[in-house]
Amino acid sequence: MSSVFKKYRMTRKNVLLLAQAIINVHGKIAWQDYASDSPYSDQHSLTLNEIKGSSEKLERFRNEFMHQMYSTVINDEMQRLESDR
Repeated sequence: MSSVFKKYRMTRKNVLLLAQAIINVHGKIAWQDYASDSPYSDQHSLTLNEIKGSSEKLERFRNEFMHQMYSTVINDEMQRLESDR
């Protein structure tokens, strides 16, 4: 684990690294939408290929998961992925 906490800018490359890190740590990209009027929250998920292939889905992912960049576990995983490239 890296001892240096690095703040990432939300470039396309770093957004894709974040998606990969979330998949590596959690096994999937999934979230619940509590903003709807439904009594049960809507479940959403994206694959890495969907995020890579659609600028709209990339932006949706960026908006939903920007806070994950500041998770120490995710941040360490992103640094590992970045150094592997």
